[in-house]
Amino acid sequence: MSSKKGLGRLYDRLTPEERFRLDVLAMARGDEEESERLTASCPRRDYTMNEWGFVGRWETARELALLTYVDVVRRLDKIKMIGAFRSVFPYLSTIWQDDVHWAYFDGHKAGSRHAWNRSGKAGEPPGWEADEEEAERNADPTIDEDLRKWTGEGRYAHLEEKLEEMEGELVREALTAWLGFAGFCAQEMGLEAKDLVEALARPFAERVRELEELSARHEVEAEAEAAEEYQAIMTEAWCRGLESA
Repeated sequence: MSSKKGLGRLYDRLTPEERFRLDVLAMARGDEEESERLTASCPRRDYTMNEWGFVGRWETARELALLTYVDVVRRLDKIKMIGAFRSVFPYLSTIWQDDVHWAYFDGHKAGSRHAWNRSGKAGEPPGWEADEEEAERNADPTIDEDLRKWTGEGRYAHLEEKLEEMEGELVREALTAWLGFAGFCAQEMGLEAKDLVEALARPFAERVRELEELSARHEVEAEAEAAEEYQAIMTEAWCRGLESA
């Protein structure tokens, strides 16, 4: 209690940085009374600023554009990760193919030996003789077909289809967010979304062009209902940001 009283006599001497830090710590430990004292003792100032109807629109537009940027770019970055995986896939597939071959041959050899020994026969089973030519002549004719099933190009094509499907879905989600934002800009601001992002952040505008190229390549369209929901969320946030305008 005495420490609080001692601090109370110093409230008017706190710098803005010190007051902010103490208020954060008070709220973090659930001390609402201390937070109220810090807030109530904060010096008041009169300021002159540009009309909030103008400044507030800039600030709110910047915040909403940033939110949309995060929604769009995090999906575009995932697409880049898929592209990076594609670039190393030939090397990974070679390693995987070698592992499959070794595992198959080890299993085939162990199974052949087990069956050969259980049948009471001596020596190595057919196809696994020490003499390579003899082993080649007696090799199991189904081996090549089995290996093709596990390591053939068809399995890689299936993986490629999955990657394309993942990319398409990510493009659709990013395009949906962008078109929802674009609809909001047109309805509430009377602006093209592209003009706004060009004014706020050129990198965002560049990523939007990247999105448009991807959507054309994948031939995907935005989800209309989800875009409308996104636009409604943007509109609600916009109105809240301008309540005091």
